Amino acid sequence: MDNEKDYFEREVVPEEYLELVEAYEEDEIGVGNLTVYLGYAPGVGKTYSMLYDAHLLKEEGVDIVVGYAETHGRPETEALLEGLEVIEPLIFEYKGLKLREVNYRKILERRPQVVIIDELPHTNPPGFPEEKRYQSIKKILEAGIDVYTAMNIQHLESLKDIIYEITGVDVKETVPDPFVKSAKEMKLIDLPPKDLLKRLKEGKVYVKDMAEEARNRFFKVGNLIALRTLSLKILAEQLDERLKEYLRRRGITAPLGFSEKLLVGVYASPFAAQLIRATYRLASELGGVEWIALYVETEDSKNFTDKEKAWLSRAFEVVKRLGGKIEIVKGDDVADEIINYARAHGITKIILGKPRKEGALAKGIHKKLILQTEGIDVYLIAPRGKLEELQVKGKGGILKILSKIFGNS
Repeated sequence: MDNEKDYFEREVVPEEYLELVEAYEEDEIGVGNLTVYLGYAPGVGKTYSMLYDAHLLKEEGVDIVVGYAETHGRPETEALLEGLEVIEPLIFEYKGLKLREVNYRKILERRPQVVIIDELPHTNPPGFPEEKRYQSIKKILEAGIDVYTAMNIQHLESLKDIIYEITGVDVKETVPDPFVKSAKEMKLIDLPPKDLLKRLKEGKVYVKDMAEEARNRFFKVGNLIALRTLSLKILAEQLDERLKEYLRRRGITAPLGFSEKLLVGVYASPFAAQLIRATYRLASELGGVEWIALYVETEDSKNFTDKEKAWLSRAFEVVKRLGGKIEIVKGDDVADEIINYARAHGITKIILGKPRKEGALAKGIHKKLILQTEGIDVYLIAPRGKLEELQVKGKGGILKILSKIFGNS
């Protein structure tokens, strides 16, 4: 076979389908596989689907247990727990409440083939060795146990700012994209928005933790369409990566001409974390290419306020969670340092925050970078303000939201 065209235009023999399946099923020795049940909103049926699949696996002879399942008291979901082995949870008292938590020690002692641990974005209570549930799940996977878990699209770290614009809800609990996308299988649990709204009206959707105003904003048809579109887009990206991996196994590479390499300029700003998430989304759309967060430390850095230090620290944490590389250089001229680094390290695209003040673009680092980076694309990303400032309403509002989802903001 000479190239991709020859490969895709010829007839694929059954042996090659088998090879695709075998490549798909290859596991890293000693490491469990992650399966994520992904939804676009509460109430689409993620936990129900997980438990239903658990019964099918049990019938096939798979040793599967339930480490944690959040049924929210739904009778049809609770009924699916019958006949499944449930690991007794830990009970934590916190601020007068008794909380059920996953008993990871018992799961490791029991060592099933598969364990269900629901609510992936959950924050562990004080006293746990890990802050987040996904971090605890990592240890279960490292022990060679497969994990089934579930989450909604709004909890994906890189989408935090877009989700706020769409729904007006500031999501506090997020999961880093690299962890979610490391899943061997991502199962999209879908339900038409009109059916979901019917379930909400009938009291079958658990949204107790949402304030009434937030709930009313979140469960609008337009919002649900946008969230559903996001879910489909994320699933498509994962499938695309799987196809590319298969093609690489076959010795087929896409004729890109050169490899993209992104650099985002990090600075002490409340919008720095937003800029990093936007860079990650761009890197993902380009096929998961390498991206670097560069911070230029100047003399002014010594005079940062506590708030500015917190903004910078928060930005670095987001870089780490999303799998980027942090580089810190010292210099007096920020633009010169960015240009020198970009030239020395083969950067093809530079991402900066768009100036918010009139005239700022005509002077300062933006103008210098644009004029002195021949052969390098420069992207200016607009800071995302509050939802009220955007006034996204009516039919045009949905088009605007969808354009933002697909990166045309």
